[in-house]
Amino acid sequence: MLFLEYKGLGTLILVWLFVAFGVPLILLITGIALRNKNKKKSKGFLIATVVYVLIGLGICGSLMI
Repeated sequence: MLFLEYKGLGTLILVWLFVAFGVPLILLITGIALRNKNKKKSKGFLIATVVYVLIGLGICGSLMI
């Protein structure tokens, strides 16, 4: 826990975790919710989720380490 409190890095880590996992989770929930109403929009949201996760956690995630 000392690492999270050192010079305000806790907020930065929480923001990074939200960007890495929060946005794809919101896109996934939206895509599943639209599944019954509009299949084309739902498919777009699910594809955007997969692309966001692959790029966000793959390339950008490796740069953060």
